[in-house]
Amino acid sequence: MTPLELAADILKKGGYRDAQQPFGIGSTSFSFDAVLTTDKSLDLVILQDTTLGSPDRMRREILAFGRSLDVIGSRRTLTLVLIGQRLDEDLLEGVSQVCRVLSVGPEANEKRLREWLAVLLPLKLPKATNLQGDWSSEVRDRLTGDVTRIATAYLNAAEQGEAGVSHELRRRIDRALAGVLS
Repeated sequence: MTPLELAADILKKGGYRDAQQPFGIGSTSFSFDAVLTTDKSLDLVILQDTTLGSPDRMRREILAFGRSLDVIGSRRTLTLVLIGQRLDEDLLEGVSQVCRVLSVGPEANEKRLREWLAVLLPLKLPKATNLQGDWSSEVRDRLTGDVTRIATAYLNAAEQGEAGVSHELRRRIDRALAGVLS
């Protein structure tokens, strides 16, 4: 599987699907290596292999595509994933004016691709049942000896909510000022 196919597969497993190609906007058609979209957001992701074709042609296509989306008033977020050789900084800067650009190296394996594409993928949150622990005990276990007494006072106050913490802070400030002002 090529890095481009692997990236498309990772995004599809994350909820993306292929968009119809060539992608038509008005009377103009655009064709890219892969175009993916999702039903959960307005993301439009273009995958482009930089080892094939002319970088200048690709830049012109992306700029025209982005401007066409602007002309029709599209609210879609455009992301260009460049897979393969690193392109010239000036070219990347020009393309980044119309879309978000993610560059992926040609030697990418599935783990590295997943890390690079993580910004496009949904977060995997732990189940709520795994989070039902005693948070204050976990915090107390991680405290160092020199802050334990003060932190324990604030943790105990936190059990009463915002008012408890405010009261503890006020009590400590009053005690500190009483020593200075007397």
